[in-house]
Amino acid sequence: MAGFITIDTIQLQMRSVTSIGGPPSYAGLICSRFGMDVRIMTKVGHDFPDDQSVWLARNGIVLADVHRSLKKATTRFKIDNRGSSRELTLLNRCEEILQDQLPQARVDASLVSPIAGEVSSSLLAEVSALSDFTFLDPQGFVRTFDGTGKVGIAQPKDRSILTKVDAVKMARDEAEALTGKTSPTEALERLASLGLRKGIVTQGGESCFVLDGSRIYEVQVPKAPVVDLTGAGDILSGATMSVYLRSRDFLRSACFGVAASSLSLQMIALSKVDLPMSVDENAKRLYSQASPVAHV
Repeated sequence: MAGFITIDTIQLQMRSVTSIGGPPSYAGLICSRFGMDVRIMTKVGHDFPDDQSVWLARNGIVLADVHRSLKKATTRFKIDNRGSSRELTLLNRCEEILQDQLPQARVDASLVSPIAGEVSSSLLAEVSALSDFTFLDPQGFVRTFDGTGKVGIAQPKDRSILTKVDAVKMARDEAEALTGKTSPTEALERLASLGLRKGIVTQGGESCFVLDGSRIYEVQVPKAPVVDLTGAGDILSGATMSVYLRSRDFLRSACFGVAASSLSLQMIALSKVDLPMSVDENAKRLYSQASPVAHV
C-alpha cells in the first residue's frame, strides 16, 4: 500500500480535531481488519508521534526505519469540512517514496493512493509489475497546490498511469482530469478503451458508477448524515479491495465499499475504520439494486 501517512487538522462544525490520516491509515487499517497482511510504502518525518507508531503497529500497520525521513517533517493537511464541500490545504510535505521501499517478492495486491505527488509514474509501474492486482486512487497525480497550499485539480503530467493498473477509483473531477470526459459513464468507457475492466467513479452523495468487465452499473449511494468526510474515499478503496480479493466479484466489492464509505461519514477521523455490522446488509441491498447503464 503506497501513499503518505499524514497528520491532519480536521475542522468540523463545532470543533477541530488533530489525527493521523492518509490512505495507509484509513485503507490500510480496513484491510488489516479483514485479516490481510498489510505492508506499506510511505514516508513520515521525525515529528511523527511515537505513540501513534505503536498504535498503528498494534493494528497491523508497521512503520520501519525505511519509512522515516531524516530531512523533512510529516506531511500535514488542514481539512475544512464546514462548507458545502471539503477544502484541503497542504501545510507540509514529506519527501517522496522511493524504490528502496518496493517489496522484495510478488504480492497478491497493491493499493496505490498518493495524495501529494509522492509516487512517481515510474514507481507506480514498478509496484504494478510486482503485484497480481493493482488498484489505483489517482488523487495525488491530479492534485495541484497554490502558493498557500490549497488543493486544486488539473490534468496529470502522465496520463499513461491508467495503463499501468488493473482498477481505478476516481472522484468525478478526477475522472474528468484523467479522461477528459465530464460524464462518469463516458469516463469509464474511456477506461475500457485503454484496456481496464474495473473502475469506480464517485460523485459525493450522488450515484456512483462501476465498470465491471463489459458493463457499467449505476449504484445508488445511501443518504447519510455527514459529520466528517475525511478518509471516506480511502475507506471505499480499502473495503472494495478487501472484499474483491476474497470474492473476485468487483461489482459486489464496490457496493460493499460504497456502503462502508457512506456509513463512515457519521464518524470522525480514524474511528471510521471500525465498520458497523449494518455494512453487510447495506452492501447487499446496493448490489441487488445496481442497474446496468452501458455496455463497453
